[in-house]
Amino acid sequence: MEASKPSVEQILKAMADNLGEEPRPMVLMSRVVPEWIPRQAQERKFVFDLPNVPAKYKHLIMIAVASAVSSHLCTETFIKIARRAGVTNEEIGEALLAARFALASTVFAAATDGLEHLVGGDGSAEPGQPGSDR
Repeated sequence: MEASKPSVEQILKAMADNLGEEPRPMVLMSRVVPEWIPRQAQERKFVFDLPNVPAKYKHLIMIAVASAVSSHLCTETFIKIARRAGVTNEEIGEALLAARFALASTVFAAATDGLEHLVGGDGSAEPGQPGSDR
């Protein structure tokens, strides 16, 4: 016999227990599309049940990504959950610095075509030559 599936209310309570407070976005979403809540919980369980990346690193990845995409609420939420899971302040700080470095580095990658134009397309323009503004 299959075990009964938890209700939306039970899932929201488990989320609140994990976070240490009401998961406001999930509570609101449960009022709009309640069918999504079990799926959200299943996806989290799926990610954390994958065997190759330790849970601590998954927490740090989630914090880094949330901060990189400027999701203030998700960053705060993931930090709270990570702290409750035993991730240290220093580990979280390093994850944020790594995210900052990765995000800042993308500026150069995004500018590659423009930089190539500035230096003559083949990277060979010297100051004072065509393709140079110096």
